[in-house]
Parts: sequence; C-alpha cells; structure tokens
Amino acid sequence: MHLDEFLSDLARDRSYRGQVVYATTLPAHAPEYGAMALRPEIERFLNRQGIRLYRHQIETIAALRAGRDVVLTTPTASGKTLAFHVPTAEWLSEDPKATALYLYPLKALANDQLEKLNVLDEACGADLRPSTYDGDTPQQKRAWIRRSARVVLTNPHALHQYLPWHPQWARILANLKLVVLDEAHHYRGVVGGNVAGLLSRLSRILEHYGAAPRFVVSSASIANPTEFASALTGREVVSIHEDASARGPRSVVFWDPMADPSSSITHQAASLLSFLTDRGMQAICFARSRVMAERVASAARRTSSTKAIQAYRAGYLAGDRREIETELREGHLRGVVSTSALESGIDVGGLDAAILVGFPGSLLSAWQQAGRAGRGARPSLVIYIPYEDPLDRYFLRDPNRFLSYAGDRLVLPHRTLRQRAGHLACAAAELPLRAEEIDTPDAQAADALRQSRLLADTPSGSIYCGLRRAHEAFPLEEMTGETVRLMCDGRTIETMNPVRARRDAYPGAVLLHRGETFVVRSLDLALGTAVATREEVDYSTQGLRTSAVEILSTEAAKRSGLASVSHGRVRVTESFIGYRAIHDDRSVSLHPLVLPSHIYETDGVWAAFPDLPSELTTVDRFGALHGAEHALIAMAPLLVLCDAADIAGASTPLHPQTGAATILLFDAIEDGAGLAEVLFEEWPRLARAAHDMVLRCPCGDGCPGCLLSPHCGSQNQPLSKPGAMRILAWAAAERKENG
Repeated sequence: MHLDEFLSDLARDRSYRGQVVYATTLPAHAPEYGAMALRPEIERFLNRQGIRLYRHQIETIAALRAGRDVVLTTPTASGKTLAFHVPTAEWLSEDPKATALYLYPLKALANDQLEKLNVLDEACGADLRPSTYDGDTPQQKRAWIRRSARVVLTNPHALHQYLPWHPQWARILANLKLVVLDEAHHYRGVVGGNVAGLLSRLSRILEHYGAAPRFVVSSASIANPTEFASALTGREVVSIHEDASARGPRSVVFWDPMADPSSSITHQAASLLSFLTDRGMQAICFARSRVMAERVASAARRTSSTKAIQAYRAGYLAGDRREIETELREGHLRGVVSTSALESGIDVGGLDAAILVGFPGSLLSAWQQAGRAGRGARPSLVIYIPYEDPLDRYFLRDPNRFLSYAGDRLVLPHRTLRQRAGHLACAAAELPLRAEEIDTPDAQAADALRQSRLLADTPSGSIYCGLRRAHEAFPLEEMTGETVRLMCDGRTIETMNPVRARRDAYPGAVLLHRGETFVVRSLDLALGTAVATREEVDYSTQGLRTSAVEILSTEAAKRSGLASVSHGRVRVTESFIGYRAIHDDRSVSLHPLVLPSHIYETDGVWAAFPDLPSELTTVDRFGALHGAEHALIAMAPLLVLCDAADIAGASTPLHPQTGAATILLFDAIEDGAGLAEVLFEEWPRLARAAHDMVLRCPCGDGCPGCLLSPHCGSQNQPLSKPGAMRILAWAAAERKENG
C-alpha cells in the first residue's frame, strides 16, 4: 500500500482522530551488484535461488579471502548472513578438516541460522554438518558434535563454559577457519566488555592449537564500526558499511496518540494493526513489554476480520515460536505483535508494514524494527507511535532526526577489576598464564587473585587453584558484581545484581519473566534473595530514586558556553524512596519504599555554572537545573547507545566540590560503562539537542513530553521550563573569546 492510499483509507475510518502529524516516503534504493568467481556448486545454488550478490557481499568475501578480519554493518535485510555463509561453504569444501564457529547473542537466532546453513549444505554438498551447541543440546548429541560437526553455532555464555574443556574441542579449534559474531551490536556496555574478555581467552586457546581464523563482526548500522569491532575482538578490522542492497520505497508515518485522549496507546496500536490486516497487508507491531504484546494481539484479533494475528515473545515454547515464524514467512499469519524478540536476525520474510509502539531505546533498535517491513524492491510502511515521554515525543516534533539516522556509537567500557580478575582466573584455568600475558591493567587483578589464593605461580605459568571451578566462580553474567536471586516457590527464576534488585525487585514491584507476571513480596539484600509470587495483575510498577554525587577525580575538562564541563570518577549514593503503579499508560497510585541506600563508584560528566546570570533567583535556579538535568538524561540515548535507565543524574544550585551550580550525569552502572565519557565528548551536541527538545514542546510549564521524568524521586519538583531552557542554551553556546 502506497502512502497516499493509506492516508486516504485512514481518513475515512471512523476511529481516526487526526493522529497523523507527519508522513513521508523515503526513496527506493537501486541494487548494486558485484561479480567474482565462486565454486561451481555455490554458483548453481545462488542461481537456483535467484540470488545475485550485492557489492558489499562481494567486498566482504574478497576481504576474507585476502586474510583480513571484517566488520560488516549494513541495514536489516541487506544480506549480511550470505556474506559469511559463502566463504564458510568455500573453505570447508576445499579443506575437509576445516571448521567454523558462529556466535549469536540469542539461542533463537542460532536456531534460525541453522536452518539456512542446512539448506546451503544440502544444495552445495559442502558437508558442513552444522549444529547448535548450547544448554538445550541433548547430552546424547554433544559427543557427536564435538567429534563430527564442522560449523558450530553457540552463544557467548555457552562458550564461556566450554572453553576449559578445550581438549575435547581440539579438532574444531585446531582447524578453525572462520569466527562469526553476528548481531554484534548486542555486545555493548558492560556485556560487551565481558564478551571482549571471552574473545581474548578464545584467541589465546586458538593460538595454542596453531589456528589463525578470520573474524567477521556483523552488526546493524553503527557510527563507529572499526573502533567497536577492534575493541571487541582485539584485532585490526576492515569496515564494510555501504549498503548496496535493493530497497523499495519506505513510507514513514508519525502518529500522535494524544490527539485522541479517549483511547489508550494499546487500543490505538491494536486498531491500526487490524486496519492494516483488513486491507490485505501483513504487518508486525512491536510492543515494549510481554503483557502489552498479548493485549494488543488480543484486541486486534477481536476487531480484525482476518483473526490471523498472534503475539510473539520470549517465554513461548521453542516449537511455538518456530511455528509462528514459519506461518509469517509463508504468509498464513497476517499480523504479529512482538517484543524485541523479533527485532533482528530471525527470518520472518518480507512484511508489508511495521508499527513501533514507543521508542525502543535507541535509533538503532528503531530502524531494526522498521527494517522488518519491506523486502527487495517492494514498498513498505512504518508507523511510529510514541509514549508520553520526552525522547519518544521529540521525534514527533523533529521527524528528520529519526529519518536521517546514520548509526549509533557503541561503547565498550574499560573492564573493571572484578571483570579482569574473573577473566584472568578463567584464562589460568584454561591454560597456564605466562608472565607476558599479564599486562599492566591486569597486574592488580592478578595480585588480588594471588592474595585470595586463587592464582598460583608455577614454572609453566600462573594457574588457577580455587576450590570451585573458575567458570562457576566467575560466570559471565556475574562478573560485574554479586547477584540477588529472585525466588518463587523455593525455585530461582532469575538473578540480578544488587543495583538492579533495588530498582526492579523491591517489595511491591511487578516483574515479567518468561511471559509470566510476578509480584515481589520481600527483598533481603544481606541474604541476596528476593521472594515473589506468581500473580496476574493489570498494572506495572516504576521505581523512584534520588542520588547524591561526590566527585572523586577529574580526568578531563573543557568549556562549553557558560559551563565548565568535566569528566571523571564519581561516587553515587542512590536512595530508593518509592514506586508508582501504572495502568493503561497512566499512573494510578504512589507507594513509599524503605530500602538501604546503595553506594557505588562510576563514570560521570558534570557541568558547573560559576557565573549564572542574576536573573535566576535561588528558587528558580533549583527548578532550572533540575529541568535541564531531566532533559539532558532524556536525550542522551541519541548520542550513545544505551538503555534509558543506564544514565542517571543529580543537580544542585551549589555543589560543595565545584563551588557552583552543577548538573551531574553518570553511568547508573557500578564501575561505569563508558557512557559518560562519550557524553563529555559530545556535550555541546547533547545540550543543543536537549534545548531543542524543550523548545519545541508546546506545553507551558513542562510536561511528560519534555521535562517530567517518571523516575524522579522528588516528584518532579521543583521544575522551571523557562529556566531549564536558559541553562541548556548557556551550556550549548560556543564560547566567544574576547579580543
């Protein structure tokens, strides 16, 4: 359906209330093909499938053949997978002993790619014997895979557990020709730091076996592919990022749900989905939560004439998810409502439309979701429906910021002492650590392990000597801190670090896990347990917290307008004071909460204003700084890929250490994730974006679309919109030197 036809039909629909505020069509992109000599059986396979290789696929294959490591960052549905499947099939056909290792962030992605490899294997006769190997692999099949499989698909958490048993994997490791990290944008922040440590350990084991495979890092479009991939793999990579694939015209519609205050976002999304499916379109709707996915799907089925609409989310049995994916690909299912589980990787065919309910946290994710609609030269439709949230609604007022996206910057933080110690302990358990392998940043971690009698020096090198197996003592997901276990009926259903437990598992909190709703009844941080009951409730919860920030050290400083902006280490005292219950996107009640404060060190960026104009009274200064703090936090995900909760802040008319009115933003992650450093580098852009967002909001005194934060522990008091605009303008202005 073309845009004019969609808008015309929509205008005649009885439920339409003028919610479309902007609509445009992005032009089609003509394909750019390349040519290269391939093995005859691969050529025949591609010809039978009607596939011609795009230029970026040819460039990837050529770089790998030339012995280069590659980072490939072209958009969704541009054929990235084929770019590394082809060299895998070539190398494994030429060398009967050769093997390949594919790493995926999710088991579902590995299973989806297994099917594609099986098709390629059968058609080309390459004898790939592809197999997934993870926690779900039957015990009776594992020995055969280690003995016979030639392409192994797994995930970082599983690989972490298998590396100490590398002698059992010697055949695969010694003959490894290619290592693929697909959907690598998932490996950002603290998670990415741990994956980088894991890959470093993999590389030393490969060196032990004399293997020198090529690496492919495949990701959605990002702004710093070379920097990110090199930090992740520790290798020099060549970047291939220019998309040469075919793309049809894509219409993008910006929808304001507040134009119809009588109808909730959930109801409007369901109505749009049924509207599209009733007109013969196959559509996907992305929802922020599992509960919302189920509600939208149920409501759409009730109103749609086709009824062929299903929800899709984590928590469904693998067979049920596979059935939904197949029905989508084959066109039997006309609509699906999904969490981010279908955002990337899994093949669901070429859909006609995508509905994005709420900004998913980053433009990268937003375009991953939008990219699920459209295949080849076919036209597609994307509808963006924001929540009542500053960043969500910002794009209604500046659609071009959404439409002109060119990639987020991914950050890998420096590994913390605990992470370094964990990976050193695991590395020493895998192979003795030579002195030259323990570099200066790792020396402190090694000393800490020796003092704890976990590391011992021998003539062969340093070895792990703990009573517990190293990989159990330092599981990948726990290297960032101790864990709190979420318990139900005496069974652990989830683990989380103490910071997240305070934020998400406080008494009264509603949590979703594998499709089920749990209400937390108690939290005992000393014992490391949270106890929950399984209950069906029609509301969600949101914690409220306040922070006090002490500056520990300054690593860099600069001027930006009237502000002195600095970056360094800070100590945060985070207090958890209450939570709000939310029903149908509206706050319905407020509850006090008494929990011990959490104190941790992290990375921070702060702007001090020593010479604020006298036009701001003391009272106005507090509201102005507070409002500016909220606006800066709201817009931070535009500049660095992170979740909204990964950055927090504080503000004060007089900070005791700066001696001035100060706004502080910090990584809300113990030890930091490198986010504040990027915000320091991009401070003028951040301040301008925040100022522009507040300026464009039509409200008078501040609203949920600009300054109000649902997480604010002081109930958004005081706030001054005029004052916040002045502060942000002063923070963004270029400094004019005298004379």
